Amino acid sequence: MIKFLIVVNKQGQTRLARYYEERRDLTVEERSAQEADIVRRCLMRGEQQCSFLEYKGYNIAYRRYASLFFIVGADEDENELAILELIHALVETLDRFFENVCELDIMSQLDKAHFIVDEMILNGCVVETNKNIILEPINVLDKS
Repeated sequence: MIKFLIVVNKQGQTRLARYYEERRDLTVEERSAQEADIVRRCLMRGEQQCSFLEYKGYNIAYRRYASLFFIVGADEDENELAILELIHALVETLDRFFENVCELDIMSQLDKAHFIVDEMILNGCVVETNKNIILEPINVLDKS
């Protein structure tokens, strides 16, 4: 099960974050510190290192596209390669909707980026990866 999705730029600034696990044992400050630590660990890794790491019971998979890092945390039962495929499908979907997506697109139309993520992932489970099906409702909303 997917626990969170974070999109950050090369400076480590969060551009989009979605959590699928309510952790009552963590305060907002602790969650922010944990997120910052995960982001820092991903940004510090070299291009020759693999895109997977373990962090406090989470399997972290990340991928860099241009100036953005897409980081997904999942429980230990989740397949890391499937997570990488999910990240790639998300980026392709964002790319199709925004026509060559960039950091500015996500920042200026954050609601639409969240909508696309929500069409793909529901309560931590991947529900759809077909770009046409994902974009159909948002395209209908844009036309009205």
